[in-house]
Amino acid sequence: MVRQIAHKKYNGKKHKILYRERDYHGTTITCLSSTGQEERRSQYGPFTPGFIEIPHCCEYRSQYGDIADYGIRAAEAMEEVILKEGPDTVGAVVLEPITAGGGVITPPEGYWQKIQEICRKYDILLHIDEVVCGMGRTGAWFGYQHYGIKPDIVTLAKGVASGYAAISCTVTTEAVFNLFKGNPDDREDYFRDISTFGGCTAGPAAALENLRILEDEKLLENASHMGEYLMAGLRQLQQTHPLIGDVRGKGLFLGIELVNDSLSKEPVDEQVTIRIAGLCLEKGLMIGRTNRSFSQFNNTLCLSPALTINQEEADRILSVLDEVITEISP
Repeated sequence: MVRQIAHKKYNGKKHKILYRERDYHGTTITCLSSTGQEERRSQYGPFTPGFIEIPHCCEYRSQYGDIADYGIRAAEAMEEVILKEGPDTVGAVVLEPITAGGGVITPPEGYWQKIQEICRKYDILLHIDEVVCGMGRTGAWFGYQHYGIKPDIVTLAKGVASGYAAISCTVTTEAVFNLFKGNPDDREDYFRDISTFGGCTAGPAAALENLRILEDEKLLENASHMGEYLMAGLRQLQQTHPLIGDVRGKGLFLGIELVNDSLSKEPVDEQVTIRIAGLCLEKGLMIGRTNRSFSQFNNTLCLSPALTINQEEADRILSVLDEVITEISP
């Protein structure tokens, strides 16, 4: 869509797409071209041209030292890239609302608002990838809704039908949609895309039922409430275990970054997270972890329990984590 808009409106020049270090958008070659995880990308090049990386926004791993306005500074780093590339060449930026597989990185205060301001300043489309965060995972329908922004494009999948059927969606504003309303006499002046499953009704039927369940059972409210409960419990574990350097997340999407030393923030070796995940599984708890995505920062445990989770199950998660971290700690 961005490339077609570039040709229709900017004579092909405004075609570059920015993506963020540590974000993940998929494993097909163009999705990998917009993925900021070097080990995920390893051995897959050459990549689709025109994709440019911007710095991450993990305040715990601040590139700028201990500063009060890290969120603003991290967003301004995107503007620096835009100015370097040339604003008239950049058509869009694709970002996760909360970096998922790159370490469950919640954006710092002011970050998203500044990102949107910069996009509007340079006429750059803001594309939010909600494949992980969307459909209630963070306690809102979409992750971006926590930050008061209005994206131009939103992509969804996975949670749309809770895995019961294959479905994905690309949603745009009316303004973006109208860019594809053109001259009917021009053979190429339309949205030039096709979809293998475009006429399949199984996915939409499952999605509609899934949406009904989310609403009727108030699962967004449960994700928000139980997410706060789990976060409070994780912060207590952080006070107990020096191995836990940072806990972060939103709703029922939570991350635990493990370090060898809380002052230096030296990340634990990937084998530590592998061992913890394995021991948790032996005790009946399945958790995720950053998995061979980076050369150094594969040190975050990831929690994304079912949106139906209750307090007893949340207590069990916290109890098993406490047991396992105690067991492996020196």
